[in-house]
Amino acid sequence: MDSFILREEDYAIRIIIYLATEGKMVKTKDICKSLYLSRPIVVKIINKLKSCGFLITKTGKEGGLTIAEKIYDASLYDILQCMGFNSRMNQCTTHKATCKLMPICSVNVLFCEIQQDIENRLKQAKIKEFLFENRDRKLVN
Repeated sequence: MDSFILREEDYAIRIIIYLATEGKMVKTKDICKSLYLSRPIVVKIINKLKSCGFLITKTGKEGGLTIAEKIYDASLYDILQCMGFNSRMNQCTTHKATCKLMPICSVNVLFCEIQQDIENRLKQAKIKEFLFENRDRKLVN
């Protein structure tokens, strides 16, 4: 593993923030263009986010996708979980019974604390805190 949060998980967060900022129906092609992502990866992510109830899609000429109202109070952790996030500091934080050193290992205590801190920070970070400002969007377009 070369990163704690996988590429698709990261993109999912950015797609949600983009859509929440727009606050209206958006075409998939506009997401791809604005976030510099390929259509196949965006479609894959959209399908996962839709299955978790975070997105609303509409077909047809006036179609596109937008976020469900509940998304503003969702956390980054919620989005990551939807995408299958399961990163851990190491196996000791989830499989404690597999290590015979567990009763005397103080490194495990540190890893468990770090793991808990990361999860708590992600749970406290709400989507509404990350919406783009108009000036920010002009920089990328």
